[in-house]
Amino acid sequence: MANKLLFFVNNLNRTGSETLILNFINDLNEQNHSEIGIVLLKKGGDLVPEIAPNIPVFYLDLEFTLTEKLLFHSGIDVIGNKLAKIHYQFPATMWYFNTINHVSLLKYKTRFNCKAFVHVHEMIGRFESINKNELYSMIEYCDHLIACSSLVKELFETFFLKPITVINSTIDFEKIRQFKKSKNFNPNNKVTVLTSGTISYNKGADTFYEIAKLLSNNNYEFIWLGKPNQTAFSEIIRLKNLQNPVIQFIPTHSESEYLELFSQADVFLSTSREESMGLVLMEAIALEIPILATNSGGSTLIINDQVGEICQDLRPEIIAQQLVAMVEHLDKFSFSGKPTFHYSEELEKLIQIVQ
Repeated sequence: MANKLLFFVNNLNRTGSETLILNFINDLNEQNHSEIGIVLLKKGGDLVPEIAPNIPVFYLDLEFTLTEKLLFHSGIDVIGNKLAKIHYQFPATMWYFNTINHVSLLKYKTRFNCKAFVHVHEMIGRFESINKNELYSMIEYCDHLIACSSLVKELFETFFLKPITVINSTIDFEKIRQFKKSKNFNPNNKVTVLTSGTISYNKGADTFYEIAKLLSNNNYEFIWLGKPNQTAFSEIIRLKNLQNPVIQFIPTHSESEYLELFSQADVFLSTSREESMGLVLMEAIALEIPILATNSGGSTLIINDQVGEICQDLRPEIIAQQLVAMVEHLDKFSFSGKPTFHYSEELEKLIQIVQ
């Protein structure tokens, strides 16, 4: 009997981890290796329309209504009952959690006799967002940990004593290369500096803003492809940019729109504080856009002197100086090497695990 594999994802917004897992889900579905279902913890993700039409989608709302609060306080396991309704419709043999956001649900695997996988995309700084009981829930109930890079494996291997497999986050380079533009860079024209991702502290949106301010009177334009999250930090960046507009924030609604805008950049600037890999860096490489990136961890796994540079200093003025110097010699980046990781090989690892 084929495995029934239920993926738990946040909301399928256009983040690196959610884009990767949806690509894996659709390819697993197309190859008929397992019967697949998806549980969304929130509605409204940009990638939801890209789910294959034969895959059932369930919503698990962890926000309690007033009635549910009363039931919870009377001793009813509200979340367990919601999961039971999903299990009745899709009796999964395996649960697959993408990211650490909802690992508190792992304890329910015993009730439904499932194996549990957790695909960890986060570096150690992100573990401040969950409490230690959730970490111990991972240690106790996760049967197999999937690490998105060797850096994540190194983080866990000293205390997680069950199987760990590295499935490197990567992209379909040939698919992305279809959007590559032929460009003859002219330093007398305006330089388009682009980044992408959620507007957040970890992505260094404050640093990107300060760099844009420093170079706003020069021949530069700064673009951020992505949405704000609902944090005060993201709102502060938005309000500062309203007062002194030095960045164009552009949300995108489809992969083709995103890549068309991305491909027009002269430089990709990553100001992330911490990354386990960095799919957007790979997208820039596929589009042959030179990269300047902070040393976020994952950037060192991807960037070499054929595709860009790494800045070892997080101060905006130092990054700005390196950016200006780099723009004078963009033609030195040859993009002649081969991708470090291959999507088909990483997908095959996942197929072997779920089989």
